[in-house]
This record gives sequence, C-alpha cells and structure tokens, in this order.
Amino acid sequence: MFRSSLPFAIATLLVLATGQAEAQLQLPGAVTPTPQGGSAPSGPAGARAAPSAANPLIPRGPVGPPLRRGEETLPGRTLRFLGQQGSMVINRSGSGAQQTLTINATGVGRRGNDIRNVCTPDLNGGQVVTLRSLGRPVGLSRYEAAFPGCTLVIDMLPDAAIVSAPDGACRFSDDCTVDPTGLWGPTDREIPPDRTIEAARGTADRRQNDARRVLQARLRTTPEGRTFLQEQAGFGAFRERVCRNYGTSDIGPAFCALKYTEARSAAIEARIGAPQAEEGAPAARRPARPRPPPAAPVQPPQPAQR
Repeated sequence: MFRSSLPFAIATLLVLATGQAEAQLQLPGAVTPTPQGGSAPSGPAGARAAPSAANPLIPRGPVGPPLRRGEETLPGRTLRFLGQQGSMVINRSGSGAQQTLTINATGVGRRGNDIRNVCTPDLNGGQVVTLRSLGRPVGLSRYEAAFPGCTLVIDMLPDAAIVSAPDGACRFSDDCTVDPTGLWGPTDREIPPDRTIEAARGTADRRQNDARRVLQARLRTTPEGRTFLQEQAGFGAFRERVCRNYGTSDIGPAFCALKYTEARSAAIEARIGAPQAEEGAPAARRPARPRPPPAAPVQPPQPAQR
C-alpha cells in the first residue's frame, strides 16, 4: 500500500513546488502573456488602457446643467452697474416668435474731468428702445441696444449682464459722459449666500477646464493655439481687475468672478461645439470602472488512474 501511494505523493509535491516557483517569478503589476489564439483578460489593466484609446478632441458630457437663457430670467429684474449704480430693466412683451424685449436704463457718469460732478442721465432719452438679437456668438444670448447717446452690446447671463460699448462711452448734450462697460447685476443684499456662490463657481471652473483642454488640443498645431493660450493666461488677471469694485462687501467680487467664469466657459464651449445638456437634465456621470472577473477556482491534482 505504501509503495503504491509513493508515486502519487511525489507527483503532488512536484506540482506544488512548480506553482510556488511561478508565483515567486511573477512580479507585481506584471501581466501574463496571452496564449496564441487566446483573448486578453478584461481586468483593471484593460480598464486603465481605455482612456488612452479615447479621442481627446471629443468633449465629454457637460459637468452640470446649462445656464438658463438670460432673456427668460432677466425681464423684470433691476440690474445695477457693478451692483451699485444706475439701473437697467429689461421688459418682455409677447411670446414665442412674437416676443419683443425693450430696455430702460439710467447711468451714472460725470461732467468733464471732475469726478465729483456726478450726472445720472436717462439713457433712453424718453424713447422706447427695443433690443435687437445678435444671436449667441460667444455662447450667451447677445442683444444690441441703440440708445440716443450710444450703442450697447449686452451678453445676458441668468441673473446679470455683461455690457460693452463698441463705439465708446455714452455722451449726452449736457456734457455728461457715462461708461457702462462692465457687469450689471444684483446688489449685495440680492446676491445668493457664499455657499451657493462657491458651489456654482466649482461647476463653472470644471466646465471651463474641460472645454479648455479640448480646444487647446485642437489648436495645438495651429497659429490660433498661442493666441488662445495667451487669452487664457490673462483671463484671471482681467477677471480680478473688472470685479475688484463690484458691490460694497466681499461677496460682491466673488459673485462677479463667478459670472465672468460662467461667461468664459460658455464662450470656449461655443468654440468647440461642446454638447449641451437639456435644461433641467441631471449632470452627466462618468462611467463606472468595470470590475475584474472572479478568479477561476484552482482544481486540485487528480490521482492517476491505474
């Protein structure tokens, strides 16, 4: 009996010794070669390789829901230059294709070079000024207001408006000059709390960074690439400069910086043609990493048939 079981015991010891030697030679992170005609295992290594195969020039889904159109949310609100001076009210009449937007605005300027000689002219000059749509060239709804003393271009955000004056400051007959360029929005008391501003700023920053990476990759070998990098590098300093005097408390510059960040991300997304989620849709989630398949059970060696 002992002699008959001796060959089986020796074979078992040889199998175990071979398995231990192979385990010692298997380095951490090494992958066993795929046999000829076999298929590669679908484990974490395959999952890590997937992103490198994706096209970096295709933008992923939006980080969060898109900004609501300003023409839907701004009518009836009173916006003030830098959250302090003047007033701008957009009024809406009609609906659908028959919708018309008009604007009433007063500015705060000065007469001559004396900063103490303040004037507050009515930009409308007693006239009804209708806004003319210019489309969405930078991702936001843009309108033109042809006032008697100047022409303004208004980029509408959900709760504020970025105003520019292509022909320069507004000038009136009584030697009053008004520079309306900048952010028109709510006062400090009307601004949402800090926590809301911080959460919205995080979303805006992520949208901007995602769009920037895609556009930067597309423009890498073009003359526009250097121009875009220069614009992006100077955006932070520009934002700080134009928002420095918004409001009368610390929350004012933070709100202003959020609005310019939202506008910047919308502009970059418009350039790359990033897909926009439908309003009210939940934020897109990253796909879950696939789990490795369970290891096959090790079958014990079977005794030789006699």
